[in-house]
Amino acid sequence: MGYSFVTAFTRFVFPSIPIGAYVHYPTISMDMLGSLDVDSGAGLNAGTGKGLRGYLKRVYWHLFARLYGWTGGNIDVVMTNSSWTKGHLQSLWGPSRSRTGKRWGIEVVFPPVSVEDIEKAVDVSEASERKRERAILYIAQFRPEKNHELVIKAFAALLNKLQGGSQRAAPKTTLVLLGSLRDDNEEDVTRVAHLRQLIQKLKIEDSVEFALNAPWKQMLDWLGKSNIGVNGMWNEHFGIGVVEYQAAGLICVVNNSGGPKQDIVVDMDGGPTGFHASTASEYAEAFSKALSLSSKEALTMRHRARLSAKRFSEQRFASRWNAQLDKLIHLQDATIGD
Repeated sequence: MGYSFVTAFTRFVFPSIPIGAYVHYPTISMDMLGSLDVDSGAGLNAGTGKGLRGYLKRVYWHLFARLYGWTGGNIDVVMTNSSWTKGHLQSLWGPSRSRTGKRWGIEVVFPPVSVEDIEKAVDVSEASERKRERAILYIAQFRPEKNHELVIKAFAALLNKLQGGSQRAAPKTTLVLLGSLRDDNEEDVTRVAHLRQLIQKLKIEDSVEFALNAPWKQMLDWLGKSNIGVNGMWNEHFGIGVVEYQAAGLICVVNNSGGPKQDIVVDMDGGPTGFHASTASEYAEAFSKALSLSSKEALTMRHRARLSAKRFSEQRFASRWNAQLDKLIHLQDATIGD
């Protein structure tokens, strides 16, 4: 979470010991500061910078950001899990790190994903292509920032488009919401109930399936037979679930922000591995395009997605991680030599 105040305290107590940090999500980001003025629904704090309370919140956040930026100057080796996180830390920590003369810049070390396990369990071939269903899979915890409502509304718009605004029969298309509920968390249970109410209101209950607290085997089953993998979170720092989609050969439709956009759903071998979207209408259009691909086009994109996923294997992580730890060891050896 980028709690760099602990490292600042460690630097104060042990000034000669090299410090390293692997940051998955900065405690505060430039996007968070900017979201106070945005009414578009981008993020949980969108548009909350209005009025006296909003003004005080803005002042507090900016002061906190300055203090947070100062603490980053106490860390010798900084790793981040994505380009998105790196960009924000460079903005927040960069000036302080320059003033303290840190030797190395901030490096991206993608987190390890079980790419090999999924590749072994899920076939991506002409034979498997014939078995895939018109299913859109969303793997995510049932938390507000995951923005299930956006995905559900987009899916409803897709069904309406498939029906042509009429009651004529359309190809059977399913949205699968697969995710865990946090233990003893009533908010998660209430949130799922609200999602079910929204689905009923949109009259799409026959086309939506919940898979709550699904075991690994059930998740693999859905990865193997689904067509599309969707991500609805704004500014997700990385997106392990999206990498899992790619490893299973799903065509990804992800939010046009954060790690899924910058690092994961990118072109490979000169072609796309999925689609980016922001609004419900954009998601619905991306779903439609993905489902309209020919078998040959879809299979080609699935293979590109699998190639993309290999960048996030456990072996790649170990290599990059060890390279950064070598820097800390070098600093420690230099300190001992002095």
